[in-house]
Amino acid sequence: MGDQLLYAIGRARLHGSAKTRYQHRAEATRFVNELRVVGFAVQSWKNVTNRHMAAVVERWRDRGLSTATLKEYLSGVRAVARAYGNADLREKNDFRTADGSLLVGSRVGVDNRNRAVPDAVYAAALEVLRAGTEDEQRFAIHLRLMRTGGLRHEEARKLNPFRCLLADGRVFVSDGTKGGRERVISNPSPAFLTAIEDARRFVSSHGNLMPDGMSERAWEKKAYACAHAVGISKEACGASLHGLRHAYTQERYADITGFRCASAGGTLVEAQEAAGDGWRQLDSDARLLIKAELGHGPDRDDVVARYLGARFR
Repeated sequence: MGDQLLYAIGRARLHGSAKTRYQHRAEATRFVNELRVVGFAVQSWKNVTNRHMAAVVERWRDRGLSTATLKEYLSGVRAVARAYGNADLREKNDFRTADGSLLVGSRVGVDNRNRAVPDAVYAAALEVLRAGTEDEQRFAIHLRLMRTGGLRHEEARKLNPFRCLLADGRVFVSDGTKGGRERVISNPSPAFLTAIEDARRFVSSHGNLMPDGMSERAWEKKAYACAHAVGISKEACGASLHGLRHAYTQERYADITGFRCASAGGTLVEAQEAAGDGWRQLDSDARLLIKAELGHGPDRDDVVARYLGARFR
């Protein structure tokens, strides 16, 4: 039997235009897929609770989704729940973590907190995984693609290393991207190119890096469990798996500007010493370029600020 929550989304009687109904179904589907990875097995929309919503919101927030995106996704969840008579889901987006931290607010400020996986933790994890089972070695490749190329986890597991490398050395990222937005990484690091080369021995019959005989959902769940086992979790090192993308972004910023961003411990004095009065232009250029390389639009300053921290003042 298939997933009853997913099945019910297609049968829900939703209101609004055809476009609105389509978006709400897509948003609810994202929610259910995340809910399964977290480990909740609820099978009726009548039984979906605020606890389920909070668990998924926390995962989305860890991935760097903006407040606007979170609110958009949650509106679809509520729409489908209401279609099945569930009016108990909180209308205000005041979901909180176990320690009371607010997950969704009216606007998320820039706090300069470092959400990157520490390099020592990353190196230790690779050492363990490379000596492990085939699936663990496969997951080590995923980690390398995230850390050296800034890929999201979904992009890493769906990458086809035989197809993504262009003749001029650029890397084309197309599968698993957020919103289906394809992008080109113009200046891939040597470490990223090496990771792509090493990934070729792990390509499955799916044409990507997910193993044969395992669904995408099962592989994602196993991958997150594996990350936790090697110390990549907020509890163990202060950063989730998505923190590898944060680490890449901080490193990329330093490569472009010659100084560290605020979330990596950089200061105005450091920026001025490295680049003089030109530090502001370097900062702006780096943020614009990084937004494009990560797959975000040029107007998404809020997202890139979550990776880099605030501009120096």
